[in-house]
Amino acid sequence: MTTPLHVFLDVDGGGWHPAAWRRSRSTPDEVHSPSRLRGFAVTAQAQGLTGLTFEDPPATDPRNPVGHLDAVQRAAFLAGTTDAIGLLPVAATTYSEPFHVAAQIASLDHSSAGRAGWIATTSPPAVARGVDLPVAADPATELADVVDTVRALWDSWEDDAVIRDVATGRYVDRDRLHHVDVDTGRWSVKGPLTVPRSPQGHAVVVVHEDDLGNRPDVPDVVLTGNPGARRSPGSPLVVLDVEFALDTTAHPAADRLAALDASAPAPDAGNSRVRWAGSGEAFARYLTDLSRTVDGVRLHAAVLDEDLPALVRTTLPALRLARLLRAPLPGTTLRTTLGLPRPANRFAPQPTPVGGAAL
Repeated sequence: MTTPLHVFLDVDGGGWHPAAWRRSRSTPDEVHSPSRLRGFAVTAQAQGLTGLTFEDPPATDPRNPVGHLDAVQRAAFLAGTTDAIGLLPVAATTYSEPFHVAAQIASLDHSSAGRAGWIATTSPPAVARGVDLPVAADPATELADVVDTVRALWDSWEDDAVIRDVATGRYVDRDRLHHVDVDTGRWSVKGPLTVPRSPQGHAVVVVHEDDLGNRPDVPDVVLTGNPGARRSPGSPLVVLDVEFALDTTAHPAADRLAALDASAPAPDAGNSRVRWAGSGEAFARYLTDLSRTVDGVRLHAAVLDEDLPALVRTTLPALRLARLLRAPLPGTTLRTTLGLPRPANRFAPQPTPVGGAAL
């Protein structure tokens, strides 16, 4: 049986290229309009993509000259517009309180019926929304601490804590709510969370390998820019970050990129992302080869308004023909789509093994 390739699409601004907004069909102040964002989401879901990602740059971003909207809010807006595709916003651990992140992502998981993910990133404090924050000695360690704390908060309500007992007037069983006592010296959390445990138990946690430090066990999914990365049984899923530009009916990809670079030179992708340009058919062959070694790809279009139609017209049909693209089913959780188990609640009593006593 062919292993599916999970395809994620980033829908931030006009595209990955800093001059993308100049070639977008929308004016700069309309790049984040609800109708435009909804259009991308509906198209991506209809095409069978696994998820949408939403960036949240901490400083002024040349790709979005008039600013941008909060990533979690954009994802939440699409929760009611879609019913199958995953929604994965960025929330940086440098300047976001763990309690607030836990509540926001759990709320997104509730509103989307279990389709939430969280891209946990670090962010240079010097540009963290203009807030003067103390610099963590090790941002990767802090990220791991935040993720651990958020997961504990997600467990602070047991699955059956909400009882809605009309006869006694009780909404929750207090015995099934738990305090989370964490104090790292930089922040402290008591809990319980203000949001009941969500459909997935834990939303899917995604971390770029550059932010992992010595904690490769932290995420459910690892983003990487290394084209030689390989999945491994029992390890987090591996998703390759790919910036792409495709030939359109009007212009070859190389000519389009040259015109974009004339307006604003593209930054070096470095080791954080792979950059690819060419025909949609060749791109399909490239992704097919990748499917043998990685679990998925996150695609960043040079210009969303130009490259997404080309992707839909040429690349995605080829992936479907190869049975590599499998659409998430409406009503299924993102964890189910990715083949990830639902985590047990750390505070809940574990079931007694058949034929034996609980340990």
